[in-house]
Amino acid sequence: MSQVRRLLTASTTLAVLATTLSITAASASPTLLMPDLGMARFRQFSVDTTLISGRSLLRFTTVLINIGDGPLQTHGYNLQPNGDMSVEQQIQDSLGGWTSYPTEYHMYYAGDLHSHWHLRDFESYVLQRNNGPDVRTGAKHGFCLQDSYTFNLSLPGAPSSAHYLNCGNSSSTEVTTGISVGWGDKYAYKLRDQYIDITDLPSGQYTLTGTADALNSIAERCELNNTTKAVLQISGNSVTIVNQGGPSKRC
Repeated sequence: MSQVRRLLTASTTLAVLATTLSITAASASPTLLMPDLGMARFRQFSVDTTLISGRSLLRFTTVLINIGDGPLQTHGYNLQPNGDMSVEQQIQDSLGGWTSYPTEYHMYYAGDLHSHWHLRDFESYVLQRNNGPDVRTGAKHGFCLQDSYTFNLSLPGAPSSAHYLNCGNSSSTEVTTGISVGWGDKYAYKLRDQYIDITDLPSGQYTLTGTADALNSIAERCELNNTTKAVLQISGNSVTIVNQGGPSKRC
């Protein structure tokens, strides 16, 4: 083989090797597994007139769900003088690594019979009168994210058992909470502050909207499916479902 042919062959071999290494490196690059937050369907509506004397409270059960490609994980850290913690979102990748991003949320400790840390205003509940000015909002402002409800364990990446189970305690200086793929965080209608005060609300049709990630500060696979709705007929202390919206779907 001539010197020229040997050089050309070596050059070609190096080029193929470089391409192979480039493809291998690209295939090894991790992919972020984004969560996708939404709401399951509202359920268990009732009007409570006994919890707070003289007040009528619309009570209902909600479930915040994760239908994404990876877990929602929030990490509270940096305890501040006012007792709050800063909160970062930790996103898992396809190689098992985690990347942290700051959020607008804060955690606070609540000794409200729960005795754990809550994300402040992570969900919102709004009751709006159809074709009218009346608006009422939910009383609950603190949320401890846990795998407390099995929503759809057939989703890729959904664990068969709960992973996120607690929200720290009074001595915690950092707290990690979350919702796994296919799981939900349930708030039963009897839970403390799980209501909207409808005292003296005019009779009529109202739309109740529940929204996950109320501050829109969590990075998600899709930002268009964070709500569920229900149209209700409210008359005095009675409530009837007129139209029930479904759970959030992947988009």
